Amino acid sequence: MDGCNFILLEYSEEYPFVMSNFGMGSRLINYYRRKGPDDESRPKCEIGETQVLMSQDRSPFWNFGTVDPGETVPTLYNNMVRAPIFKQNPKPTDFLVIRNTQANQSHYYLRNIPNLFVVGQLLPVTDVPGPHSRKVTTAAKNRLKMVCYRVVKRKPEKAIILKDIAEHFPENNEMRQKMKEFMSYNKPKGVWEMNAGEVVPDESVIRTMVKPEDLCLLEAMQVGVRHLADSGYSKTVDDEVDDDEKEGMSLEQQLTPWVSTKNFINATSGKAMLQLHGEGDPSGRGEAFSFVKTSMKGGYKPVGESVEEKMDKQRLKELGGHAYNVARQQQMYEAAIDQIWRAQHRSLSSQMEPEMPDAEFEDAHNDHHEDLLEEGRTPRSEAVPPSPWLNNVDIDETMSQFSRFSATNRRNKVLRIQRKFRGSNGSIETRSETIRDPKVIRQYLQRRRELDAEKTQ
Repeated sequence: MDGCNFILLEYSEEYPFVMSNFGMGSRLINYYRRKGPDDESRPKCEIGETQVLMSQDRSPFWNFGTVDPGETVPTLYNNMVRAPIFKQNPKPTDFLVIRNTQANQSHYYLRNIPNLFVVGQLLPVTDVPGPHSRKVTTAAKNRLKMVCYRVVKRKPEKAIILKDIAEHFPENNEMRQKMKEFMSYNKPKGVWEMNAGEVVPDESVIRTMVKPEDLCLLEAMQVGVRHLADSGYSKTVDDEVDDDEKEGMSLEQQLTPWVSTKNFINATSGKAMLQLHGEGDPSGRGEAFSFVKTSMKGGYKPVGESVEEKMDKQRLKELGGHAYNVARQQQMYEAAIDQIWRAQHRSLSSQMEPEMPDAEFEDAHNDHHEDLLEEGRTPRSEAVPPSPWLNNVDIDETMSQFSRFSATNRRNKVLRIQRKFRGSNGSIETRSETIRDPKVIRQYLQRRRELDAEKTQ
């Protein structure tokens, strides 16, 4: 435990759409593209395995990232995501403390940090299932099978009752109906048995019914559902709605993991086009892709052009009378992808420490994030371009209506509290109180979340 090799990976995204569980593994692949037919080199990096790309090979990041000739791009690789990683030099004053507890005894190990990497934006390999999708119901059925088969194997009589598995499904009241699909109920004995002619599968077969990645994707879906509920949405949006319904979705609904990951996967195959920049950018400053979908027919707008911008007569004449040109739009789209990819590389590979802000800037920064918290928002959902705020200039037309509305109405929020009390005649009455002080609202909401957490525990 105290002598094994390790690396530390730090996510650059505040809210990764999916995360690996304990015990799962990922590969670190160093992609190298040869300079030409005569290049026989195979760079050997200190960590990870090298994979050589020929000049005609597609980028491992599809059309959302490049490996230039002669370049090596270290990559985090697993069955759920693919992301570039960037090596950093840990400070000599940093160290890692490991606590290992066995038999109620804890042992502590002090380790140096030999390898530190920053993970770029996670690019999904598979989409997160929607709350009501077939993947979710299939995974639930397979999990029921796994539990039933394992319990049956431990029983000498090779039969079980519902009580044997009920503790694994405390929220499920439809186990009997689902178990009829793969087991038989012996009514005289009151037990469930394997179907006639069937035997309990081997453990290797049972483990393939629900893979670790399936559980991670289901957890990602549950996090998205919870985030929508906390944001005030009583109805979730599935990933199979048509484009007309998606146009009416709010930003929070468009950023749900099942919608955004499906958008990206469709974009890698040319079936969709992404906004690339705007509120969906997790970096908030043009160093990551927005997975919000846009129309493939003139819907993509580069940075600096307003969504409502109307083309003048001269520009319409240049485009042959059409509102947009397919080739020109694709050229701008690919240029924006390359610009964002290289901006992320420059930022996350930099070894320079950011300058500490002065007191005035820090106060403005804190006030900005406090305002976001007051209305239940996060920096992710308030991805306003940084330059107007940092340079203290007016917000320009490149910002969306959503951003302008939030910025101008942020300080006008109030909190209304309904309190019940007993009147003089003994009856229960309800009194409404309106709080306008942002600091009081923030403290009240913080205490409210603490009480909800205690109830949940």
